[in-house]
Amino acid sequence: MGKKKSIIPNIFTMGNMVMGFFSILVASQFDSTLGNYEALFIAGVLIFVGSIFDASDGAIARALNVESEIGMQLDSLADAVSYGIAPGFVAYKAFFYQMPEIYGYFNSGMIIAAIFPICAVYRLARFNCTESIPGFIGLPSPPAGIVAGTVPAILQSPIPFTRTYVDINWQLYLPFFVIIALLMVSNVDYNKLFSDIWKKGKIARIVAFIAVIMLLVFFNVWAIFCVTLLYVIWGLLIYIYKAVTRTQKESN
Repeated sequence: MGKKKSIIPNIFTMGNMVMGFFSILVASQFDSTLGNYEALFIAGVLIFVGSIFDASDGAIARALNVESEIGMQLDSLADAVSYGIAPGFVAYKAFFYQMPEIYGYFNSGMIIAAIFPICAVYRLARFNCTESIPGFIGLPSPPAGIVAGTVPAILQSPIPFTRTYVDINWQLYLPFFVIIALLMVSNVDYNKLFSDIWKKGKIARIVAFIAVIMLLVFFNVWAIFCVTLLYVIWGLLIYIYKAVTRTQKESN
């Protein structure tokens, strides 16, 4: 019976991977000459949808008491696709394909795009080899993949309550993309936000769920990007504050 129950969280894990794979397939259909920019919007949203599956598999495994080594490995492999390869590919199709050519079919944008899956895979491998701690060392791959992958999506959606669209070229997106990638392999501490909410009980989970739905209804894909970016920035600011405070104490 236990083996049969273990299939349930694994299905959600595979759902995460499939969303990442679909994101790649949809983004591959984008052609700037055709103007089918909705492909980039859908590709970015699919990465977020994958994160819903990703957030569910661990919770389901714990609820059913079927946590396993294979489940953990499957989760990491799925994350590598959804938050490493998919965001890198979406970024290339949206921005980096315009970068200078190196030779033949190769251009410098391919090298930049490859930074993301490299950092994501290393981040996941390091996580699997690290003893369990209260938080994360380095930006977790899900928020990294979401915040990088949804930038092309928000460009296709007006700023909430306005008719204004944001326009970003590859020169502006490149440093943002690289910084997010490097944060994954950094030593910046991040808290386990989803786990913290889950541990607070049923009421906290219901409130969080309602809040997410309300944000999506009123702010659409901008909510996904802004909330995730806030998590990224907040963790970085806390890390800098602690580092400065520690330095001041040592100097005294």
